[in-house]
Amino acid sequence: VGVALQQRKDPPENLESTSKGRPLHRAQEEHRRCGTTAANTHMTRLRILCFHSFRLSGDNMRKQLFDLANLGASLADLATLDFVDGGHRLGDDALPERLQALFPPPYFEWWNAREGAGGTAIYDHLEASLAKVERHIAEHGPYDGYLGFSQGGCVAHTLSLLSMRDPSFASRVPAPRFAILLSCRLSRHTEHSELVAGAAAAPLPLPSLVLYGGKDTDVPPAMTRELMATLDPAGVREIYLPLGGHRVPNLGEEEVAVLRRFLKSVQ
Repeated sequence: VGVALQQRKDPPENLESTSKGRPLHRAQEEHRRCGTTAANTHMTRLRILCFHSFRLSGDNMRKQLFDLANLGASLADLATLDFVDGGHRLGDDALPERLQALFPPPYFEWWNAREGAGGTAIYDHLEASLAKVERHIAEHGPYDGYLGFSQGGCVAHTLSLLSMRDPSFASRVPAPRFAILLSCRLSRHTEHSELVAGAAAAPLPLPSLVLYGGKDTDVPPAMTRELMATLDPAGVREIYLPLGGHRVPNLGEEEVAVLRRFLKSVQ
């Protein structure tokens, strides 16, 4: 798998395609088995709140991270992952039948987009989802950071934006210290237009690891790079997979090392 890693210098909210995970590297298997070795007993494990993609669930995202890819096992000794479902529940037939065996119901979405004026959109069910996340954080938080894939990555970025730039929202939901964003884009919601423009002009001081693929046709690389432009480049790390599609990726040894260094840097 090709990888381009660098510190930055300067819609497709669809269900992702899926493939079976490849075997773990020896080091990754060791990380999964030995969560409390002498090397890490004195480090506090980070608490990360995870946001699933369009029309899936927290349980299905856990499966994507740990069973269908090695990303979950690669960070398991450094972080505890918590999962929350979107605010709008769908029927049990929301997925194509061929995917239901792999990803069983229930299914949720964070919003459903309708086209608005001037290239923006109206996100139905967004307020219910934000309220659900707010309750979850109040009951189960605090969290150190966010992790999101596809629509869930947009949720993670949008929550960070609101907590850092909207005083009313910030009074209820604390800003995360970092984010891990997978194959996602900026919010197009009409009511977020000014905040997004403001972040493009004055990027968010949010340490972030952004992972995305060159063959992603649901969220093309240019859309993810547009999101990255709203983050302070001093704090952004990037894993670009030239052959990667729209899925939670399997990581090679070099990419696992990048992920782990990033998490250690924010502990």
